[in-house]
Amino acid sequence: MKDENCLGLNIIVREQRMGKKQVFIVNNDELGVSDFGDTLDEAVANFKKSMNLYLETYPEKKVQLIKENTKPLLLSRIFL
Repeated sequence: MKDENCLGLNIIVREQRMGKKQVFIVNNDELGVSDFGDTLDEAVANFKKSMNLYLETYPEKKVQLIKENTKPLLLSRIFL
């Protein structure tokens, strides 16, 4: 069941080398918020914290997200 106070956001997740280790980067292009972690779970948790701080700082963006109610963005990668 979806919480009525819960916002759905499109994110892009990619793996990237930072120094000598691989990290996961989670990014939301609509608001320009991103974060990273050593694992996918850590990266998503860090992103959620960053996004909540962003929306607390800019509450008008939360209103905008609710108003726009963006449809999910589906991404995939194909090899030719």
